[in-house]
Amino acid sequence: MPVPKPASDVEGEILQFFCESDPSTAFTAGFNDYAGRLFIPSTKNRDKFARRLEELRLRAENESQLKALDSFGAIYTLGEPQQIPETVLGSYFVYLIKEGIVPPHLRRLTKNAIKVMQTAVDEKSGINWPIGLRLLTLIRCDGLQEIVRTIRKETSDKQLQSEIDDLIELTKKYASLFRVKGFKNQGFEEVYKIIRKQGAGLGREKVYAQSLRRLWDYPESPEEVEAKGLEYLNKELPRFKRLTARLAKKYKVPARAEAIAEAMKKERSIKAAEVVPFLNGLRKHAVKVTNKNIVGINRKYDARVIETPLYLSGIVPSGAAYSFDFFTNNPKTLFMATTDPRRDPHSIPGELLNLLVHEEYGHCLHASNSANAYAYKPTVTDLLWSPLGAMSEGISFQRELEFQNVIDKLKSRKGLDRDEKALVSFFEQHGGLERVAEEYEFFTWMWRIVRFLRVIGDARINSGKQDLASFIEWGNKTTGLSKSMVYHQLFPAHQGIGPGYATTYAIIGESIRQIQNKALRSGKKLRDFNSYACSMGFPARTIFEERLRQF
Repeated sequence: MPVPKPASDVEGEILQFFCESDPSTAFTAGFNDYAGRLFIPSTKNRDKFARRLEELRLRAENESQLKALDSFGAIYTLGEPQQIPETVLGSYFVYLIKEGIVPPHLRRLTKNAIKVMQTAVDEKSGINWPIGLRLLTLIRCDGLQEIVRTIRKETSDKQLQSEIDDLIELTKKYASLFRVKGFKNQGFEEVYKIIRKQGAGLGREKVYAQSLRRLWDYPESPEEVEAKGLEYLNKELPRFKRLTARLAKKYKVPARAEAIAEAMKKERSIKAAEVVPFLNGLRKHAVKVTNKNIVGINRKYDARVIETPLYLSGIVPSGAAYSFDFFTNNPKTLFMATTDPRRDPHSIPGELLNLLVHEEYGHCLHASNSANAYAYKPTVTDLLWSPLGAMSEGISFQRELEFQNVIDKLKSRKGLDRDEKALVSFFEQHGGLERVAEEYEFFTWMWRIVRFLRVIGDARINSGKQDLASFIEWGNKTTGLSKSMVYHQLFPAHQGIGPGYATTYAIIGESIRQIQNKALRSGKKLRDFNSYACSMGFPARTIFEERLRQF
């Protein structure tokens, strides 16, 4: 596919607006002229941004353009303090993944990061921010300092080192505006004491409903979001509890998910140095089975699996997928698997299979099929990354469930083709199909329960219905998952991205599942449906769903 071209002058102007307002993502997408640039969030620049946004909204040619512009605007009008270090941290992160340490690019990026942080110090001070936002901001300030200190150690460029020193000092100054008594970022127990005593309010009660609509294109109200989360949880929790009870007896441990996972690790963990070779061996067979049974894979699909570099493992505790140059003729995807024992690495065969299915055959393939217009020709607007792109989480969430059906077919040993038999043979080399299948089912359903909890917590906490500490206690009591896990899977990462993000996995995934079931009942093939869905780019959720219904 040639590099997509804007279909009109308006779409071309929207593309330019996207690049100017989010230069790091533009660079990641293949617009190399934006290397090192950042949007400086001064009052003057924000006002200019708002005026240009409104001009484009008035000229928008279709609903897709309008919703994309609304989502771009919602990022900036939210105006939360953690967004500043989050943006800078994310920029360093993607630069390191895309090209490693390239001093000219990183010097320019650091100079602009200093401008961003100085602007933030000037404009965010003197405000009584809620405790929850202060915690989210401090966590990101620590992360930003960690990643640039690592760059400082890895580079011999004296100018870059000096500029990083200045950025660290400014980041410390910014963090000082958000002090929380007792917080040193030392883990869950420390935070739990703070939020029980001081609370963790986010101050989003008045904006949550609007954020759901503008950031993520949710037609549901906060009450409807919570109701869906409870419905999903109540439907699938009994299966998870039965599975947990059965495995607890097998491993002779308490009937808690973390106890079972720990017991599995003791018996079944793959050594850190063997994780990437295991995944590469697994992919040789899984990609063929996936292509035949679940979703079509374009011929130019280019994905690599690497071990997460140590200097990124603090930000990627388990694994992640990234796409690069998707506005060029050579789009690429990357799947990183973390092996650093200080983090939360996946090491059990069935757990690694779950990670592979979600990250590669969900996220990586979604980006690659879309960039290569495999089963749908997305517009330039469809390919622009905004919060609307979180619908990719729903695709990846549903992919885990679809592969569970493949596992069940393999276990039957009936009617298997050559590629399916080869995958079974691979599993036999790693404890046997039944053992891997048991692990895959456990981790797949554990993560389903986690994501349903995220929906409920996101709705309750952001609407002011329940505080974070009491939700953690409710989630622990209701599901048996530890308080630490409930906290980590709802708050520090997901709430920092924005109100509503935590719900994207389950809400959109279950929506895809419902439309998919109707399509299958009407005679459509699963592979055709998923290929279409996985090639559409990142349109607004309601547009994505309507296209699926039309298909």
